[in-house]
Amino acid sequence: MVESLDLLVKTVLLRPYVFCFLALYLVIAWGEIGPLRTVVWLVLGYAIAFVCEYSSTRNGFPFGLYHYLDAPTRGRELWISNVPFMDSLSFVFLSFVSYATARRLLGKEPDPKGRIEASLGVLFAASTLMLGIDLICDPVALRGDRWFLGRLYYYAEPGGFFGVPLSNFLGWFFVAFTIVLAMAQLERFGLLGGRPGSLPLKPLWAPAFYLGLVLFNALIAFWIDLAGVGWLGLALVAAVGLAWWLRLALAFGQPGLEQTS
Repeated sequence: MVESLDLLVKTVLLRPYVFCFLALYLVIAWGEIGPLRTVVWLVLGYAIAFVCEYSSTRNGFPFGLYHYLDAPTRGRELWISNVPFMDSLSFVFLSFVSYATARRLLGKEPDPKGRIEASLGVLFAASTLMLGIDLICDPVALRGDRWFLGRLYYYAEPGGFFGVPLSNFLGWFFVAFTIVLAMAQLERFGLLGGRPGSLPLKPLWAPAFYLGLVLFNALIAFWIDLAGVGWLGLALVAAVGLAWWLRLALAFGQPGLEQTS
């Protein structure tokens, strides 16, 4: 236990950006879906992501077959079995911000009680937005030895998209879909409750967080001479940013909607 706590502290020091993103998730989710759903999403999202990574590193489902490298960080950060703790943890805030942004882009305001929206439109939009993040971050992460991430993993059979196989993108879509659907089912069966906290400018947080995550990875792509991925990231930022701006313009142009959220 003492060793695990020590490794957790080392993980925070080694990966401060991951835990800054996690802190933002906690703030935004608390204001959008309430404390209980925030904690459940954290635990459930991590568990689903870990199971999928554990499976993929053995049989290739759902991301394709890949392997983490022990040497760079084993002993310097917390690992769960053969998967770095921070890697599965990232799926928590990535899936939530994709969900929350999808809901905003579709014009579905958060429920006053924080209940999880589970329409097919939201499920597919959230999963597609999650896939969009991966189009930028996975080619960058695969070249972690060129920046402060470090070289963590490799694919058994490199793919055609900057070394990333198609199966990986389908896997990210699957994981996002599964996490949001699982949360929706818990909501449906009445296992979630509580009300959202107060969050100033609530409509702005989730989309801004999503755009910030994509921009963060796009800038790293330019830094490591992966310009094609960097430009794709900027195009994604522009597309999602424009869609968000149009949705805000429509909402604030209708009487009374500026008070919602």
